[in-house]
Amino acid sequence: MSRIMEKIYALFRMNILIFVLLAATVIALFAYQNGLDDIVFLNLSDYPYVIAETDSADGGSSAVAISRTDSSIIVDYELKEGYAYPYAGVKILLGDGKTKGRDFSKFDSIFVWVKPRGEGTVRIYFRGYDADFYREGDEGSLKFNEVEFFPLEETYPAVFVPQEFRVAGWWVAQNEINVHKARVDLSNIPLIEIQTGTNAPLGYGTLEIRGFCFKGKKISKVDLVTILVALWFVTFLIILVIRFFDYNRERAANRKKQEELEKYLAALEIEKSEYEKSSRTDPLTGCLNRAGFGSVLLREQENLTKNGSPVSFVLLDIDHFKEVNDTYGHNVGDEVLVNLTKLIQGKIRNSDSLVRWGGEEFVILCGETPIQNAQFLAEKLRVAIENTQLISQQRITCSFGISEMIAGEDPKRLFERADKALYASKEGGRNRVTSATYRRQAR
Repeated sequence: MSRIMEKIYALFRMNILIFVLLAATVIALFAYQNGLDDIVFLNLSDYPYVIAETDSADGGSSAVAISRTDSSIIVDYELKEGYAYPYAGVKILLGDGKTKGRDFSKFDSIFVWVKPRGEGTVRIYFRGYDADFYREGDEGSLKFNEVEFFPLEETYPAVFVPQEFRVAGWWVAQNEINVHKARVDLSNIPLIEIQTGTNAPLGYGTLEIRGFCFKGKKISKVDLVTILVALWFVTFLIILVIRFFDYNRERAANRKKQEELEKYLAALEIEKSEYEKSSRTDPLTGCLNRAGFGSVLLREQENLTKNGSPVSFVLLDIDHFKEVNDTYGHNVGDEVLVNLTKLIQGKIRNSDSLVRWGGEEFVILCGETPIQNAQFLAEKLRVAIENTQLISQQRITCSFGISEMIAGEDPKRLFERADKALYASKEGGRNRVTSATYRRQAR
């Protein structure tokens, strides 16, 4: 359940980030469309930095006079012959009028209130500073960003967008500037000029100039898009980082669970192995019990059937074991069984199987062993038992009965023949070895 909740939380955490970012994007776009306006008014009625200008600077003879009203500047002029393109107007200084001016590049619309009293167009220059072209003390090196228009007779302003401006061709040619470098730039405008246009007739005329209005956004569309793209990028980067750590954490958790599962399975395997071992072994002596005897018997039967390898069955019984228990107690009896097991296991081969058949009876199953060799082994064990002090209270001896497995024979018959041989050893006086084919007297 906790895993499911963790995944739900991780999904919710990432989705909430996307939702918040999406909401922020919608709000930002809405605010940009319906607000965030940046409006700057340049009212010339009381603007001090207004200078009259005519073509006299270029060798002309036109004249101009400036007066002010409560709402505007009145430019009275007389255009005369003397210059190829007579003109008259005013200069408006912004900043220092040279290298430091106003930034109008962020504005989308430029409103100009100019009311002419005469015919012809009006030309406006936004003189821009560009370090690549500017020459100290040379006002003419300020870039001529120009627009020319027919003013409306009414009081409505003329409206321009920055894209309508162009750099004056004569200025580009005069300064031998690469056309590709002579692009409009309104980012630093120290000077604005308002003049009569190219087709203004000679004679008297008047320009009534009220001012400018610059309208844009506090943040440009490019900057807004850049910020939003950056936010989306950062958000997805954060999501990727979160997913990376979640993946590593989940992977670590899975690895830990896998390790725990493997440990659990290993413990189960050990437990199973211990259980199988305990179910197949005698708890007192540690040798095989009857259940364990079945598997080794089946193995030896298969070897006999396939390869003809002889298999011998040695059945041994502790002589007078009941008297030991009755006289010294069952603890001493257990000691006999344990010590006898150790002695036998030290004398037989690793391939032989020692089985506690029950009580004081033991079985030795000898693979690849004919009955003669099994008889020799039994005799060796009998002598060793007789000559070993298994307990301090008295000597212990054993009687043996031996039989050899016949291919296809019922195992019960194998035991019966060995049991008869063992009975013969007991009848013969105990502490002796008897096979199912012949009897060998103890020395």
